[in-house]
Amino acid sequence: MSNPAEPATREGTVEQALANGREMLRNHPDIALRQAQVILSQDPRDARALRLAAAAHRALGQAPLAERAEMVALQHSNGIPALVAARAALRAGEFGEASRLAAEHLARERDDLAALTLSAESAVALGFSDKAEPILREILRRAPSFDPAQYLLANALMLMDRQQEVRPLLAQMLASTPDDPALLEMLAKAHSDLGDFAAAAEVNERLIALARNPAESWLNYGDSLRFAGRKADSVAAYRKAIAEDPRHGRAWWSLIDLDAKALTADDVECMEQALETRGDDLEHGCNLHFALGMARDGQGKHEAAFKHFAAGNVLRVQAQPYDPGELTEQIDRYLATLAPANIPASRQVTSPTPVFIVGMPRSGSTLLERILGQHSQIEALGELPIVGHILQRLEREEAPEDIEARVASLDAPVLATMREAYLARASERRKTDRPFFVDKLHMNWKHLPLILRMLPEAVVIDLRRDAMDCCWSNYRTLFSHGHRAANDQAHIGAFYRDYVRLTDELRERAPGRIHFARYEDLVDDLEGTVRPLLDAMGLSFEQDLADFHLSADPVATASSEQVRRPLNRSGIGAWRPYEPWLSQLKEALGPLAG
Repeated sequence: MSNPAEPATREGTVEQALANGREMLRNHPDIALRQAQVILSQDPRDARALRLAAAAHRALGQAPLAERAEMVALQHSNGIPALVAARAALRAGEFGEASRLAAEHLARERDDLAALTLSAESAVALGFSDKAEPILREILRRAPSFDPAQYLLANALMLMDRQQEVRPLLAQMLASTPDDPALLEMLAKAHSDLGDFAAAAEVNERLIALARNPAESWLNYGDSLRFAGRKADSVAAYRKAIAEDPRHGRAWWSLIDLDAKALTADDVECMEQALETRGDDLEHGCNLHFALGMARDGQGKHEAAFKHFAAGNVLRVQAQPYDPGELTEQIDRYLATLAPANIPASRQVTSPTPVFIVGMPRSGSTLLERILGQHSQIEALGELPIVGHILQRLEREEAPEDIEARVASLDAPVLATMREAYLARASERRKTDRPFFVDKLHMNWKHLPLILRMLPEAVVIDLRRDAMDCCWSNYRTLFSHGHRAANDQAHIGAFYRDYVRLTDELRERAPGRIHFARYEDLVDDLEGTVRPLLDAMGLSFEQDLADFHLSADPVATASSEQVRRPLNRSGIGAWRPYEPWLSQLKEALGPLAG
């Protein structure tokens, strides 16, 4: 006999039955479960009834049964036409369309985990990782072992600079699938982003053992060893990568960039043969041209070297088109909207205090950071992408063409929130409690309007190198994350001009906020150049700063080997042997070339 206090199960349409079951979930989950079971007895593939059963099991404290029902529902939801179309849009790179299709389905079935997963994946692809995170957390609350959601969450956290949270999540996932290459690659990157290159090397060793992509695995292993300061082991790893694929452009370039003296005549011949077959390949061909350019440079064959650098840059332009006018217009907008009154004066130093080293790539920022990092009160954190990511999130909320005005008009509460976000993300990379830490992402010069407003306590150092030396070094360098302006002499000259224009103007508009130093002065007079910078922090000079090259700290930039040597003038005047072929650069720089 039924309990008269229990509501009766209604008969009628499936939609009515589902609605009735949902109404019963709060007070009568056992009745809701029976309602779901009735529907499933007629159609075991009904994802809506499976989700109702899952909710009822959760309410009854039956978590394993709840997750099992959710996983079956996910399987059956995948065949829904709207979600099939959304998945196809994702594969085609049509992320906005995928998001729209998922949202339309969720308007009807708001608890569909398959649709929620597609919505989260679209959000991550569109750059809205912060919007995807709560969706993914909800999915994993209901289906903790759902691998795609776990992977998406790890990826979203990586994109939000939260690598410390990613590492335990990936370790948990790898406990059940220890040989998953995608998870291992993400873990190696998380370790590298946090400057833990020894841990990254261990993960890369696991990838090598899988023999899935031997050349790439040995190459990545060599990179982690290089940044950890294990030069001989890194050279051996790059040689292993070349043995796996003698035509692998990046492996050759990495070897030469690390140790040009290790190159033999046979190596040069092998690279030339590789170029004959892969010269038109945008990736391998570009790397091979730059590797051969460095080889010819080492032989003093400057014309041959330049031809290779120029050919490699032609390939880079094809892969990375660039319009120098866009940056010039952005600088114009910043200078038109950011009045001196919008820039707070430096206040009393707080702890921790960020020290930004900004300027052009190849200007000596790694050297200066290495020197400052030897101070007992300063920790060197390397290149942090945090400010750029904060600005990207702000751009997504505004029209891109209005972002400069928006930065100038941010109110105090928003700036305080951004400041706390920056400091929180930076703190995850810290290993000491020193009161100052260095963020040496040189390209932060483009974000100075935000930095000066967001972090009024920050110390900003503009480190500048001779224009011709600096731009030539950019033109002949392969940057791991790309530097589109460096692919063309006129473009890199315009880029340098815009850099000088913004930093010089901001130094006038915000007296005392930006401290100037020259690379050449640093090389010739380390103490005399560094003392004023330390004065700005209220610190005294320490003798250990002059012994920076003895430090065993890791370095993750193209200058990793240079900063492990004592100061020298080898980079000063390096452009002069190439002067016959640099007329475009001179013209683009104008008076700055002198």
